[in-house]
Formats: sequence, structure tokens, C-alpha cells
Amino acid sequence: MRALFACLLSCAVLFAQALGLSAQSLPQISDARTLRALVSPDAARGWEAVGRLESDVGFCSASLVAPHLVLTAAHCLFDAGHRRIADHALRFAAGLRQGQAAASRGVKRSIIPSDYHDSDDPPSVVSMSRDIALLELDQPIVSAVVVPMRTGPRGRVRDVVTIISYGRDRADHASLQEDCEIIDREGGVIALTCDVVAGASGAPILRETPSGLEIVAVVSAMGEFDHQKTAFAVDVDAVLPSLLAAMDQSDNSPTVRRQVVGDGGRGSLGARFIRP
Repeated sequence: MRALFACLLSCAVLFAQALGLSAQSLPQISDARTLRALVSPDAARGWEAVGRLESDVGFCSASLVAPHLVLTAAHCLFDAGHRRIADHALRFAAGLRQGQAAASRGVKRSIIPSDYHDSDDPPSVVSMSRDIALLELDQPIVSAVVVPMRTGPRGRVRDVVTIISYGRDRADHASLQEDCEIIDREGGVIALTCDVVAGASGAPILRETPSGLEIVAVVSAMGEFDHQKTAFAVDVDAVLPSLLAAMDQSDNSPTVRRQVVGDGGRGSLGARFIRP
């Protein structure tokens, strides 16, 4: 298997809008031909669990995984100075479309892995593999329209997956790409052929199963390999159990629906991640 290297843009670049970096320094890698804009009510139906995580410094993509709980990337909770954004300054807008959200909630608290360090520069595969955050909302989203998504075990190399995300130049609606492929993996990080732009951090990587779609990873970074646009995402199953434990939920708290269907494959990324 070919080593993936020369990753040009780290998670800090992927979320350049949120970090206050110049959008002019970002390459134009979005290909509208591979994206389906979820603008109309019919197109957006069934995807309302994915929304924007907003703060004063920008936005990320995020997913509702239980009525109280939202999954995103850990670096979305930090500003350009690597300072943690206060939970009360965060807001989750589920199914945001044309300025209207299916549901909007504040954040009560957020949990990230204790060994995640946003200031790692350049980030390694090890540090990127911890780039997941779990948010508890200030009020549950109980709605027949906004149905939480299941999470599942890691994807295998050559799995075809789907990504749904917000991003630069399409911030007011989500977009869907259904033809991504996992091309390599190492240490909890997968490389995919998805097109991602600033704002897609935290977006769910979804795999189809007999029981429906499952979140297998969340977007952490973007780059290029062999002149091919490449996204990098973090396996959910390796980190989520410890985040749930840290939430110290009571017996009557909602839980994440999870289905185990395999242990995934392994490979070698050999990637370099560079913070500009």
C-alpha cells in the first residue's frame, strides 16, 4: 500500500474560518459536481441530525447522536490562540438550512480526550486520532424530525462512505457527498477521497449498514495525496466510549445508539501534518 504523505493542510487550516485565518491562503478544493446541496425541504429531509456548531469565532459541522449529545472535532472547541472556547459560547443548530434550524440549543458542557493537545504543531497521527469532542446540550432535542444518528465501528479500507457537512461558500446549508472511499488508515486516523473545505471539521463520515447509516468517523483535516484531494477523519469507536464515561451520565440520561459489526482494517498512512 502506498504511503500517504505531504499532507498540506492541518486541522487548524481546515477550520480556518473558525480560527480567524485568511481564506485566501486556502486552496480551492471543493468540487461542486460531487456535492449535492441540501437546500430544498425534500433534499434535506432525513439529514436534520447534522448541523452547525457555532461560536463567535466561526463554525464547525456536528451531529446529534442522542437527544442530549452532539459529536464533533475537538479542535472546534479552540480559538486561534489554542484557548478553549467557553461552553456557553457554543450553539448547535440542527438541520440548519437557509437561516432556519430544525432545532437550536446551547451547550451545557463539553468533553474532549484528556490527552488531546490542540497546540501540537505540527499535529501527528497520534494527536489527530484524539480529535473528537462530545457536547451535552442545555436542553434535549426531542423531535420526530431530528432523529439522532447511530455510531458504529471503524470503517475498512475501500469502504464507500458518505459525508454531510457545512463549509466555506455553503455555510447556510449542508451538502452531501455519497461517493467517498476510505483509501488508507493508521492509528485511528483514516484517509478518504472526500472533498472538504473550511467548516467541514467535525462532519460525520457515514457508512451504510442493513440497519441504516452509522457514523464511523468525524472529519479532522484535509490535504492532498498524488494530486488527489484527501480528507482525514478520526475513528469514533476508539474514543467515544471514554468520552461517554467522562460525561458520567445518570441511568435516565439518553445514550448513544451503537451497533458493532466488525473491527475494521489497518494500514499505514505515513502522513505528515503541517500547521501553516
